[in-house]
Amino acid sequence: METKRQIAGVRVYINPKGTVITDSRGRFVISQPCNGVTFSHVSYESRAYSRKELCDTIWLMPKLNRLDEVVITAKAPIVCIKKGEVSKYAKQFKAPSGLFSFDMFKLFDFKGHKHEKRRKRLEKILEDY
Repeated sequence: METKRQIAGVRVYINPKGTVITDSRGRFVISQPCNGVTFSHVSYESRAYSRKELCDTIWLMPKLNRLDEVVITAKAPIVCIKKGEVSKYAKQFKAPSGLFSFDMFKLFDFKGHKHEKRRKRLEKILEDY
């Protein structure tokens, strides 16, 4: 109705029985007697006509699917610092002289050895590839 264009693929239900689909020009033919027809399409409102109401042009109204609210969410990017980068920046800071120094991160790194082995294995696979 708004664009005044032909609609292809409209399903036409013929009462009492039968179905026809419109062609690329929006045309169809009813080859049997009927009491009425119903026009149905995914993007348009369905419309029913009795035999007396039928004419050569049928206007269909588009369906309006309105959304109440749209919420868009995203995950924060994963920030990953490699072990080598940490040691590079750690060298900038000197430990106080005369005190015993140790690596606090290694103290709580229970899975470090396992991750190091995995990293080396993946590097080897990439080299071979």
